[in-house]
Amino acid sequence: MMNEVLYVEDSTTSQILMKRFLEGIAEVTIASSLEAALQLLREHRFDLMVADYNFPEGNSLQLIQFVRSAPMHHKMPVIVVSSSMGAPMLTRILKIGANDGLAKPLKPADFRATVVRMLAKPYVRHLEHPVVDVSCFQWRSSQGIHQFCPELNLTITGPTSEDVAERMRAALQQHGAGDGKMGNIAEELIVRHMVDS
Repeated sequence: MMNEVLYVEDSTTSQILMKRFLEGIAEVTIASSLEAALQLLREHRFDLMVADYNFPEGNSLQLIQFVRSAPMHHKMPVIVVSSSMGAPMLTRILKIGANDGLAKPLKPADFRATVVRMLAKPYVRHLEHPVVDVSCFQWRSSQGIHQFCPELNLTITGPTSEDVAERMRAALQQHGAGDGKMGNIAEELIVRHMVDS
């Protein structure tokens, strides 16, 4: 009996490519939205879930949370794919329970090898030493150096850049050591506003 893979993706082109990538390895079921994926997961057991990260209605973090809390799926491997995959996103998805995160465009041979490995020996990946990669914004004013962290909704002001950076790192470590949850930012955009003075 062939393995069953749930692929959560709203791009028709990516859906077609995924079926080609996994031909002969697994039977692919497509869910084109987060809600459709949740409905399928409530009704059916899969051997692996591959999900894009961003969707019009949100991101795949809620899918991973559902999978890890549902008894019939909590040990199912999960791969997240995204053209924006980097250290911050990878840390976010691994911390919440994904097995791996891969950057688009996928390399067919490498991707197939990853899928075969996960289907042969399912596991839930945990970081031994979690690393939090957080973007903060820093600026100078007449009052000193300021740094703002969107993850903590915290602004720190100090006399030097080094002082502010050290205090922000301490705040992040303290937050990460407790029950505080990181990974609240799905997308970041720096916006500059210039007004007449």
